[in-house]
This record gives sequence, C-alpha cells and structure tokens, in this order.
Amino acid sequence: MDCYLSPEQIKEYTVETGVKKAENGLKKSFLLSFMGGMFISLAAIGSLIASCTIDNYSLSSLVAGIVFTAGLIMVVVAGADLFTGNVLIVLAVLQKRITALKMAKNLAITFLGNLAGALFIVFLVQGSGILSNANGILVQKLVLKAAHKIEYPFYQAFILGILCNLLVSLAVWMTYSSKDTGGKVLVCMFPILLFIIGGYEHIVANMYYIPAGVIAAMSGNYTSLSAVSSEILSSLTLAGIVRNFIPVTLGNLVGGLVVGCTYANIYKSKSNVGELVSRIKISA
Repeated sequence: MDCYLSPEQIKEYTVETGVKKAENGLKKSFLLSFMGGMFISLAAIGSLIASCTIDNYSLSSLVAGIVFTAGLIMVVVAGADLFTGNVLIVLAVLQKRITALKMAKNLAITFLGNLAGALFIVFLVQGSGILSNANGILVQKLVLKAAHKIEYPFYQAFILGILCNLLVSLAVWMTYSSKDTGGKVLVCMFPILLFIIGGYEHIVANMYYIPAGVIAAMSGNYTSLSAVSSEILSSLTLAGIVRNFIPVTLGNLVGGLVVGCTYANIYKSKSNVGELVSRIKISA
C-alpha cells in the first residue's frame, strides 16, 4: 500500500475534509478553532523568545521559522481548525458538495474561535511575567513587531497576506498527502518556514502578536520600553489592530482561494471517494 496520496487523491481528500468541517456544529467548530488559535499563539511567542536576542536578520528569521512550525504541527496532529487552512473548503463548494453559505459560516466561526484562543494566550503570557525575560529585549521585540505590522499600508498587508496563505494552504494540502504522523510533520515544516523567513502576514499569528504588543505597551510594567519611541508606542491602538486585520484577512482568503480553486480546476475528475475514505481516516 502506498504511504502517501497522489495530488489527485489529495484533492478528493480535501473535498471530503471540507464537507466534514462545514457540517460540524457551532460548538465543535468554535472549540476546534479556539484550540487552533492557542496553538499558533504558543508557537508565535515561542518563536519570538527563540530569536529575540539574535541580531543577524537571516539567522533570526530561520530560528523563528523553525520554532513556529510547531504551531501547524500541533494543529494537524492534535486536531484543530485555522481560518487560513479552512479556506480550502472551497474545493467542496466547487464540487457542489456544500454551499458557499456553509463555507462562509464555517470561516466566520473559525475566525472568531481563532481570535478567542489567541487572546486567551495573550492574557496568560501577559500574566506569566515571561515578557520580562532576556533583560527586557523580549518585550521590546514584541512591541516593535506589533508596531511594524500596524504600519503596513493596506495594499502591502493584503499582498503579504496572499503570499502567506499560498504557503500555509499548500502546507495543509501537503499534510493531507501523508498517512502517518511523521510524514505530516515533515511536509508541513518547509512551507511554514518559508512563510516566516519571508515575513509574510498570517492573520491567526497576528491575533497574538498585535494584541499582545498593544497590551504590553499599555501596561506600563516594563521599564525596558523606555527605549521604544513614544511615537511607536502611541501607534499601538485598537484602530491599529483593525487596520492590520482587515487587509491580512482578505489577503489570506485570496491566497487560500488561489490554491484551492487552482487545484480544483487541475483535478476535475472524481476518483473513487468511497474507497479513498475507507483507507484514510478523515481528521476533525
């Protein structure tokens, strides 16, 4: 028996997975998304901790990328939903297995669940005191990272969002090819590493980084923030969060649709779905 699926089989598997996700109840979809937001947020702060004292840009990006891959690994292996990955439900819509309205409903619930999970980790990390580590460098880097994301003009944040979800959707697509945990871990690492190294914008990661930076800047508990200009600190507002979230969300949506719609058109013929599903357990 083959240990992986062909691209055409991945397409059919993605359709079946999309149907299953779209048919999940409100509670299940929200809780899976809450877990997804937590996993990505834990990976986000972990990658920042691992790279915050590395001055070399390339090396810092590489280290951050390697650590950040833990987020999608937890999502895929433990079971969770991400707004970015769930855009691939579009294949089930194009094959007329579900309606576009069901896809939109799932994405809305997933977005809110991801946000709730991310904010949960924001407040836990804020209360834990770990942002004071590394002689204050960690909280400085967090605030500067959040401010940098807010500074992007709409079109740039939108394009960075597209680039991000081209890679994240491909990572999810590729994990569907493997029938074992090791294979899933391996194939998702490299696209995620590329997205972090490129500095692209992922809405679920931003659900952690930007609110965490805003709260840290407003808390007044970090003397190390005196090294950050007042202009940067003043830019960290609720309006700034919204200014980043809208174009990045739209860009992520477009990136996922490009991947999903393109593969749906490449592999139009239906394989034996019943046989495929019997061989593979569809993940939640």
